[in-house]
Amino acid sequence: MDIETVGIAVGSVLVGGLAAASLCAWWWGRKLKSSAFRNSKLDHARQFAEQQGVQVKKQVEQLQKEVSELRTQLARARPRQEVHVSPPPPSREELENMLLRTPAGQSPEAFPDTQIIPRKR
Repeated sequence: MDIETVGIAVGSVLVGGLAAASLCAWWWGRKLKSSAFRNSKLDHARQFAEQQGVQVKKQVEQLQKEVSELRTQLARARPRQEVHVSPPPPSREELENMLLRTPAGQSPEAFPDTQIIPRKR
């Protein structure tokens, strides 16, 4: 082999290496760019979710304040309840009189009269 052939072989290896490196750089650059885009999208979505969470917390606090104010207004507007004292329970004699009392003119029957219901044909 002469020096010219070795030079061409080394040159073609170098050119092939540069071509392969540029092809890999293009391929991986595309992949990195798409992953960076997805990462930025996720970051924006996370920030938006955090903003929504903060707004929801503020709204919940405001609603809780309004509910507590309405409860205090309701407590003030509600008429005062008077203490109701129930009458004393009836005595044993009164209870027995109520239980043993029968309506006038009716005598208690042990069993009611049997009634015959006609059949439909």
